[in-house]
Amino acid sequence: MYIVMEVCYLSIPEKIIKEIEMLNEQERQKVLDQIKEKYMDKDVILLGENYSWWDNEEDDIYSEQ
Repeated sequence: MYIVMEVCYLSIPEKIIKEIEMLNEQERQKVLDQIKEKYMDKDVILLGENYSWWDNEEDDIYSEQ
């Protein structure tokens, strides 16, 4: 009888992500909030979908036509 063991070598960030993914939504959000609080600069402005209007070629007053 042979036992086959699959060895996975994950980096530390990969291990952290894997652990976070195993949490339920509420626990995951709590962990992410703690990470943001501890490691993200308070003066950073995060741009997301709310600023997608900025990349509108039709309204771009700075582009040469």
